Amino acid sequence: MANKRFCVVCGKEKEQRLVGFGDIKVFIECECERKLREEKEIKNRGFALKTAVELRDRSSHLSTLGRRASFDKAISDEHNERALNGGKYLLDKLLGKIEDDKKDGLVLIGTRGSGKTYVACAVIKEFNAQYPVSDETINKLVSERDRGFSLKWHTPVSSPCKFITESDLFAIYYDNFNYRRVDSPANEFKCAEKLLVIDDVGTLHHELGRIQAMYLNIIDYRYSEGLSTVITTNLPRKELCDYLGDRVYDRLLSCCYFVDLTAPQSRRDNVI
Repeated sequence: MANKRFCVVCGKEKEQRLVGFGDIKVFIECECERKLREEKEIKNRGFALKTAVELRDRSSHLSTLGRRASFDKAISDEHNERALNGGKYLLDKLLGKIEDDKKDGLVLIGTRGSGKTYVACAVIKEFNAQYPVSDETINKLVSERDRGFSLKWHTPVSSPCKFITESDLFAIYYDNFNYRRVDSPANEFKCAEKLLVIDDVGTLHHELGRIQAMYLNIIDYRYSEGLSTVITTNLPRKELCDYLGDRVYDRLLSCCYFVDLTAPQSRRDNVI
Protein backbone atom coordinates (compact mmCIF):
# COMPACT_ATOMS: atom_id res chain seq x y z
CA MET A 1 0.00 0.00 0.00
CA ALA A 2 2.96 2.32 0.54
CA ASN A 3 3.57 2.46 -3.21
CA LYS A 4 -0.04 2.96 -4.15
CA ARG A 5 -2.31 5.98 -4.31
CA PHE A 6 -6.06 6.08 -4.86
CA CYS A 7 -8.36 8.72 -6.34
CA VAL A 8 -10.22 10.59 -3.59
CA VAL A 9 -13.31 10.75 -5.83
CA CYS A 10 -13.76 7.32 -7.41
CA GLY A 11 -11.29 5.26 -5.35
CA LYS A 12 -9.52 3.97 -8.46
CA GLU A 13 -5.80 3.20 -8.10
CA LYS A 14 -3.65 5.91 -9.69
CA GLU A 15 -1.19 5.19 -12.46
CA GLN A 16 2.55 5.72 -11.82
CA ARG A 17 5.09 7.06 -14.29
CA LEU A 18 8.84 7.60 -14.32
CA VAL A 19 9.94 11.21 -14.80
CA GLY A 20 13.29 12.76 -15.60
CA PHE A 21 16.47 10.72 -15.89
CA GLY A 22 16.31 9.25 -12.42
CA ASP A 23 14.30 6.45 -10.97
CA ILE A 24 11.56 8.83 -9.80
CA LYS A 25 7.93 7.81 -9.95
CA VAL A 26 4.94 10.14 -9.76
CA PHE A 27 1.25 9.34 -9.43
CA ILE A 28 -0.86 10.50 -12.35
CA GLU A 29 -3.95 12.51 -11.54
CA CYS A 30 -7.18 10.62 -12.12
CA GLU A 31 -9.61 12.09 -14.70
CA CYS A 32 -12.29 12.77 -12.08
CA GLU A 33 -9.72 14.40 -9.79
CA ARG A 34 -8.59 16.59 -12.69
CA LYS A 35 -12.16 17.71 -13.35
CA LEU A 36 -12.67 18.44 -9.66
CA ARG A 37 -9.44 20.48 -9.55
CA GLU A 38 -10.35 22.46 -12.69
CA GLU A 39 -13.82 23.20 -11.35
CA LYS A 40 -12.26 24.46 -8.11
CA GLU A 41 -9.79 26.62 -10.06
CA ILE A 42 -12.59 28.15 -12.12
CA LYS A 43 -14.62 28.82 -8.98
CA ASN A 44 -11.60 30.35 -7.21
CA ARG A 45 -10.81 32.55 -10.19
CA GLY A 46 -14.42 33.74 -10.37
CA PHE A 47 -14.32 34.62 -6.68
CA ALA A 48 -11.00 36.45 -7.07
CA LEU A 49 -12.18 38.47 -10.08
CA LYS A 50 -15.43 39.47 -8.35
CA THR A 51 -13.54 40.44 -5.19
CA ALA A 52 -10.93 42.39 -7.17
CA VAL A 53 -13.68 44.44 -8.83
CA GLU A 54 -15.29 45.24 -5.47
CA LEU A 55 -11.92 46.25 -4.01
CA ARG A 56 -11.17 48.41 -7.06
CA ASP A 57 -14.54 50.13 -6.70
CA ARG A 58 -13.68 50.95 -3.10
CA SER A 59 -10.26 52.18 -4.15
CA SER A 60 -11.95 54.40 -6.75
CA HIS A 61 -14.10 55.90 -3.95
CA LEU A 62 -17.33 55.05 -5.74
CA SER A 63 -20.43 55.37 -3.58
CA THR A 64 -22.86 52.49 -3.11
CA LEU A 65 -25.06 54.02 -5.81
CA GLY A 66 -22.06 54.58 -8.07
CA ARG A 67 -21.16 50.90 -7.88
CA ARG A 68 -24.50 50.06 -9.49
CA ALA A 69 -23.79 52.15 -12.59
CA SER A 70 -23.65 50.24 -15.86
CA PHE A 71 -23.93 51.13 -19.52
CA ASP A 72 -26.09 48.02 -20.02
CA LYS A 73 -28.61 49.25 -17.46
CA ALA A 74 -28.50 52.95 -18.43
CA ILE A 75 -31.55 54.65 -19.91
CA SER A 76 -30.73 55.52 -23.52
CA ASP A 77 -32.80 58.13 -25.33
CA GLU A 78 -32.43 61.32 -27.32
CA HIS A 79 -31.60 63.23 -24.13
CA ASN A 80 -28.45 61.37 -23.12
CA GLU A 81 -27.37 59.29 -26.11
CA ARG A 82 -24.32 61.47 -26.79
CA ALA A 83 -23.23 61.29 -23.16
CA LEU A 84 -23.49 57.49 -23.11
CA ASN A 85 -21.61 57.20 -26.38
CA GLY A 86 -18.96 59.55 -25.04
CA GLY A 87 -18.63 57.46 -21.89
CA LYS A 88 -18.29 54.23 -23.89
CA TYR A 89 -15.70 55.83 -26.16
CA LEU A 90 -13.68 56.99 -23.16
CA LEU A 91 -13.92 53.53 -21.57
CA ASP A 92 -12.59 51.85 -24.71
CA LYS A 93 -9.75 54.35 -24.85
CA LEU A 94 -8.81 53.75 -21.21
CA LEU A 95 -8.81 49.99 -21.85
CA GLY A 96 -6.53 50.41 -24.86
CA LYS A 97 -9.16 49.33 -27.40
CA ILE A 98 -8.89 52.67 -29.22
CA GLU A 99 -5.65 54.40 -30.08
CA ASP A 100 -5.93 57.89 -31.50
CA ASP A 101 -4.85 61.45 -30.79
CA LYS A 102 -8.35 62.74 -30.16
CA LYS A 103 -9.58 64.18 -26.88
CA ASP A 104 -9.62 61.83 -23.92
CA GLY A 105 -11.91 63.53 -21.40
CA LEU A 106 -15.51 64.61 -20.92
CA VAL A 107 -17.30 67.64 -19.50
CA LEU A 108 -20.89 66.58 -18.82
CA ILE A 109 -23.27 69.52 -18.45
CA GLY A 110 -26.88 69.16 -17.38
CA THR A 111 -29.56 69.72 -14.79
CA ARG A 112 -29.96 67.68 -11.61
CA GLY A 113 -31.07 64.14 -12.34
CA SER A 114 -30.03 64.18 -16.00
CA GLY A 115 -27.62 61.27 -15.57
CA LYS A 116 -24.23 63.02 -15.58
CA THR A 117 -22.89 61.28 -12.51
CA TYR A 118 -24.30 57.95 -13.66
CA VAL A 119 -22.33 58.09 -16.92
CA ALA A 120 -19.14 59.10 -15.09
CA CYS A 121 -19.53 56.29 -12.54
CA ALA A 122 -20.33 53.78 -15.30
CA VAL A 123 -16.98 54.51 -16.96
CA ILE A 124 -15.13 53.73 -13.71
CA LYS A 125 -17.31 50.74 -12.81
CA GLU A 126 -16.94 49.14 -16.25
CA PHE A 127 -13.20 49.84 -16.29
CA ASN A 128 -12.71 48.19 -12.90
CA ALA A 129 -14.65 45.16 -14.13
CA GLN A 130 -12.76 44.78 -17.43
CA TYR A 131 -9.21 45.77 -16.52
CA PRO A 132 -7.06 42.60 -16.26
CA VAL A 133 -6.31 41.18 -12.82
CA SER A 134 -2.82 39.72 -12.39
CA ASP A 135 -2.36 36.05 -11.51
CA GLU A 136 -0.44 37.18 -8.43
CA THR A 137 -3.46 39.15 -7.21
CA ILE A 138 -5.81 36.26 -7.96
CA ASN A 139 -3.67 33.81 -6.00
CA LYS A 140 -3.37 36.23 -3.10
CA LEU A 141 -7.14 36.80 -2.88
CA VAL A 142 -7.86 33.05 -3.04
CA SER A 143 -5.29 32.40 -0.31
CA GLU A 144 -6.80 35.11 1.89
CA ARG A 145 -10.31 33.73 1.33
CA ASP A 146 -9.09 30.27 2.39
CA ARG A 147 -7.75 31.86 5.58
CA GLY A 148 -11.17 33.36 6.34
CA PHE A 149 -10.58 36.98 5.31
CA SER A 150 -13.69 39.14 4.87
CA LEU A 151 -13.83 41.77 2.12
CA LYS A 152 -12.63 44.62 4.30
CA TRP A 153 -9.54 42.66 5.40
CA HIS A 154 -8.37 41.59 1.95
CA THR A 155 -5.20 43.12 0.54
CA PRO A 156 -6.31 46.32 -1.30
CA VAL A 157 -6.55 46.15 -5.09
CA SER A 158 -5.84 49.66 -6.30
CA SER A 159 -7.76 51.18 -9.19
CA PRO A 160 -6.13 53.77 -11.47
CA CYS A 161 -9.49 55.56 -11.70
CA LYS A 162 -10.69 57.92 -8.96
CA PHE A 163 -14.02 59.60 -8.19
CA ILE A 164 -14.49 62.60 -5.93
CA THR A 165 -16.96 65.45 -5.48
CA GLU A 166 -15.78 69.02 -5.78
CA SER A 167 -16.50 69.81 -2.14
CA ASP A 168 -14.48 66.80 -0.94
CA LEU A 169 -11.63 67.63 -3.29
CA PHE A 170 -11.50 71.22 -2.02
CA ALA A 171 -11.43 70.03 1.60
CA ILE A 172 -8.63 67.54 0.96
CA TYR A 173 -6.63 69.89 -1.24
CA TYR A 174 -6.56 72.75 1.25
CA ASP A 175 -6.37 70.71 4.44
CA ASN A 176 -3.70 72.58 6.43
CA PHE A 177 -2.12 73.50 3.09
CA ASN A 178 -0.79 69.95 2.86
CA TYR A 179 -1.46 69.94 -0.88
CA ARG A 180 2.10 71.23 -1.24
CA ARG A 181 3.52 67.96 0.12
CA VAL A 182 4.55 65.26 -2.31
CA ASP A 183 2.66 62.69 -0.22
CA SER A 184 -0.46 64.84 0.16
CA PRO A 185 -3.76 62.89 0.15
CA ALA A 186 -4.84 65.18 -2.69
CA ASN A 187 -2.22 63.60 -4.94
CA GLU A 188 -4.16 60.32 -4.98
CA PHE A 189 -6.72 62.17 -7.08
CA LYS A 190 -4.55 64.71 -8.88
CA CYS A 191 -2.22 61.94 -10.12
CA ALA A 192 -4.85 59.25 -10.82
CA GLU A 193 -3.14 57.08 -13.42
CA LYS A 194 -6.05 56.52 -15.80
CA LEU A 195 -9.01 58.74 -14.93
CA LEU A 196 -10.13 61.40 -12.47
CA VAL A 197 -13.83 62.18 -12.17
CA ILE A 198 -14.72 65.43 -10.39
CA ASP A 199 -18.44 65.50 -9.65
CA ASP A 200 -20.71 68.51 -9.07
CA VAL A 201 -18.30 71.21 -10.18
CA GLY A 202 -19.69 74.66 -9.41
CA THR A 203 -21.24 73.96 -6.01
CA LEU A 204 -18.79 76.06 -3.98
CA HIS A 205 -19.63 79.75 -3.78
CA HIS A 206 -16.82 81.12 -1.66
CA GLU A 207 -13.12 81.85 -2.11
CA LEU A 208 -13.29 81.71 -5.90
CA GLY A 209 -9.59 82.52 -6.14
CA ARG A 210 -8.65 79.40 -4.17
CA ILE A 211 -11.06 77.29 -6.20
CA GLN A 212 -9.51 78.46 -9.46
CA ALA A 213 -5.99 77.93 -8.11
CA MET A 214 -6.88 74.36 -7.16
CA TYR A 215 -8.31 73.56 -10.57
CA LEU A 216 -5.41 75.17 -12.39
CA ASN A 217 -2.96 73.03 -10.42
CA ILE A 218 -4.89 69.79 -10.97
CA ILE A 219 -6.16 70.24 -14.53
CA ASP A 220 -2.89 71.71 -15.79
CA TYR A 221 -0.99 68.71 -14.38
CA ARG A 222 -3.36 66.17 -15.91
CA TYR A 223 -3.39 68.04 -19.21
CA SER A 224 0.41 68.13 -19.43
CA GLU A 225 0.69 64.44 -18.49
CA GLY A 226 -2.01 63.33 -20.94
CA LEU A 227 -4.26 61.94 -18.20
CA SER A 228 -8.01 61.65 -18.70
CA THR A 229 -10.44 63.78 -16.72
CA VAL A 230 -14.24 63.83 -16.48
CA ILE A 231 -16.12 66.76 -14.99
CA THR A 232 -19.84 66.92 -14.24
CA THR A 233 -21.56 70.24 -13.65
CA ASN A 234 -24.91 72.02 -13.61
CA LEU A 235 -23.31 75.25 -14.84
CA PRO A 236 -23.84 76.43 -18.43
CA ARG A 237 -20.62 76.83 -20.42
CA LYS A 238 -20.24 80.58 -19.89
CA GLU A 239 -20.76 80.28 -16.13
CA LEU A 240 -18.40 77.29 -16.01
CA CYS A 241 -15.71 79.36 -17.72
CA ASP A 242 -16.17 82.20 -15.23
CA TYR A 243 -16.09 79.72 -12.33
CA LEU A 244 -12.97 77.80 -13.36
CA GLY A 245 -11.10 80.67 -14.97
CA ASP A 246 -10.05 81.10 -18.60
CA ARG A 247 -6.83 79.08 -18.34
CA VAL A 248 -8.49 76.00 -16.87
CA TYR A 249 -11.42 76.25 -19.28
CA ASP A 250 -9.08 76.47 -22.28
CA ARG A 251 -7.29 73.30 -21.19
CA LEU A 252 -10.59 71.50 -20.85
CA LEU A 253 -11.56 72.62 -24.35
CA SER A 254 -8.29 71.16 -25.62
CA CYS A 255 -8.60 67.73 -24.02
CA CYS A 256 -12.32 67.13 -23.34
CA TYR A 257 -15.51 66.70 -25.29
CA PHE A 258 -18.30 68.92 -23.94
CA VAL A 259 -21.67 67.16 -23.81
CA ASP A 260 -24.96 68.82 -22.87
CA LEU A 261 -27.57 66.57 -21.27
CA THR A 262 -31.05 68.04 -21.64
CA ALA A 263 -33.03 65.28 -19.95
CA PRO A 264 -35.93 66.52 -17.80
CA GLN A 265 -35.45 66.34 -14.05
CA SER A 266 -38.37 63.93 -13.77
CA ARG A 267 -36.03 61.18 -14.99
CA ARG A 268 -34.09 61.45 -11.74
CA ASP A 269 -35.84 58.51 -10.07
CA ASN A 270 -34.78 56.22 -12.92
CA VAL A 271 -31.15 57.27 -13.23
CA ILE A 272 -29.55 55.06 -10.57
